[in-house]
Amino acid sequence: MDIPTYEFMGLQITEPFTWLTNWLVAAFVFGFGHFLYRDKQADATQKFWSIFFVFIGLASLTGGTAHGFINYVGHNFHYTAWILTGMAVFAAELATIQLIENDKTRAVIRIIIYAQLIVMVGSVMYLNNFNSVRINSAIGLVGVVIPVSIIHYLKHKDKRSILIIIGVLSNLIPGAIHAFKISYNQWFNFNDVSHIVMIFCFYILYRGAKQNVNIDLAKKLSKATA
Repeated sequence: MDIPTYEFMGLQITEPFTWLTNWLVAAFVFGFGHFLYRDKQADATQKFWSIFFVFIGLASLTGGTAHGFINYVGHNFHYTAWILTGMAVFAAELATIQLIENDKTRAVIRIIIYAQLIVMVGSVMYLNNFNSVRINSAIGLVGVVIPVSIIHYLKHKDKRSILIIIGVLSNLIPGAIHAFKISYNQWFNFNDVSHIVMIFCFYILYRGAKQNVNIDLAKKLSKATA
């Protein structure tokens, strides 16, 4: 199938809707990150989630540019977007381990996720395969964020944790759209559909990250450092 191409002011724009929807995702998540970081009641967990959204925004900007202007920036731009996505997952993991109250456990998991980040970056650079991003995301979100959030919710009934879990799981929907290539037509394809759905999924994560735990618990958890 030919790549949809649109000429604008002498520029050959490939996959124009994928470019635009990627940048639309970036606009929303940059906003989410900004509001989280500027929240006067933000604790360590919320700050790291704001960093997550910043990296997602950068990945979306870079990925959108790669899709729209591949003839000018080259395929390596995709690899940059993949690494930035891995950095976002890393930030989500750092946000979540702030909820671990046992210092030794938190320290061990921190070492593991730093090693995970190094492996992910190395695999993207040497294998040049998007599966590196998929595997890293699965390990980080399903292997770290969800279990820690479940444990924390069961112990403290913290609304933040349950919304984070729902937000992470909701991202399976755009993942399925992408995997099964559910498209409207050649121009508005599975990439574009998944990007639109993704905005709503990230909004759930934003609402979860924005929830403030009770003051005593927040003070206790904010002592954890990454």
